[in-house]
Amino acid sequence: MPDVSLRHRVLEAIRGMTPRADAKWSLKLWDAANVEFGEFNTESDSAIRAAIVPADEQAQSQVVTGYLTNINFTNRIVTIFYPPTKREMDCVYDDAVEDLLIENRRDLIQVTGLMVLDDAGTPKKITNVNDIRELDLSPLLVDTIKVGKLILKAKQSITLEPATDETKQLICVTHTELGIDAFARTRDALVSELNEQIGMLWQEYALAEDDALDSMAIKIKQALLVTFSEVAHGA
Repeated sequence: MPDVSLRHRVLEAIRGMTPRADAKWSLKLWDAANVEFGEFNTESDSAIRAAIVPADEQAQSQVVTGYLTNINFTNRIVTIFYPPTKREMDCVYDDAVEDLLIENRRDLIQVTGLMVLDDAGTPKKITNVNDIRELDLSPLLVDTIKVGKLILKAKQSITLEPATDETKQLICVTHTELGIDAFARTRDALVSELNEQIGMLWQEYALAEDDALDSMAIKIKQALLVTFSEVAHGA
C-alpha cells in the first residue's frame, strides 16, 4: 500500500487483533492453498508497532495516563486530565491513529508520544501521538515464566490484580507471600517486569541454601517452591 496513512490504518487494525503480552493464545494463518503465511502471538504487537513507528521516535516517546476530557477531531487534539499536575494536557495526534481514539474512548486512557515540557520542566503537551489505548487493569494470569533459559511452570495458575499508583502513571501488582512487587507504565512492560522479577526471586531465594537466608527469605523460598516448578530447557 503506497499510501502511508492507509497502510498505517490497516496495520493498526491488524494490531488490534493480536494477543496482548499476557495472553495464553496464538493464531496461525493459512491462505486458500493451505500454506501458512503468518501467526498472531504475543510478539506480533511490537513487530507491527515497529513497522508503524520509526525506532528513533519510539525511543523518544513516553507513555502518559490521564482521564479523557475532550476530543477535537477537526484539529486532531485529544485533551486529558493529567493527575500528577492536576491540569489538562493537549495531545496532538496524526490521522493514522484516529481510529484508535474512536475505539478507546474510555475514562482512563494511555497516550504515547513526544513529551513537551514547560519552563519549569513540567509536562504540558504531547505531540506526535503514535498510540492511544485504554488503561487495561484486567486480572493478570501467571502460569508460565520464561527468562532467558529459565522456564518456570506454576503448579496452579496465579491471578494478580493490577492497580494504579496514586499518580495513575504506574500499573502495579503485588504478591506478598511470593515477594512480588512489580510496576511499569504499560501492561506489556509490566508483564516483562513481572517475568524478570519472578526469575530473579527464583534464582536468589528458591535456589539458595537455607543457611544463606533469613527467616523472611526462607518463607519466600518455600512459597516459590510450592508455587512453581522448573522446567528443563527444551522439554
